[in-house]
Amino acid sequence: MTFQIVDQAALPTGRGPHPAASPFEKRVGEELGLTAFGLYQIELPAGEETVPHDHRDDGAEDAYAIVSGHGWLVVDGGETPVEPGQYMAVTVESSRYLRAGADGLVFIAVCATPPAA
Repeated sequence: MTFQIVDQAALPTGRGPHPAASPFEKRVGEELGLTAFGLYQIELPAGEETVPHDHRDDGAEDAYAIVSGHGWLVVDGGETPVEPGQYMAVTVESSRYLRAGADGLVFIAVCATPPAA
């Protein structure tokens, strides 16, 4: 097959292998057969949050793209408001998680370990 398309509405929701796995994630990358990086859509209900974590042990880099709703990116205890259209990345040593505001928060997370130099 030269391509694959999945509909996010048809994806199961549940915990995956990522250190920040939550019951609110859809493992898009697995459904597409991707192996070089993790690709997730996380749909946090109002007031819910992902698991605080860092990547000191595995060196993985995380990037996030806010799709809808509002909330906060919490890095090393400091809170920064986030909204649709924003992209963010967090250094591997920093503890991070996202928390949804009153209207929930939907975001895309991409996680990958850089190749050894």
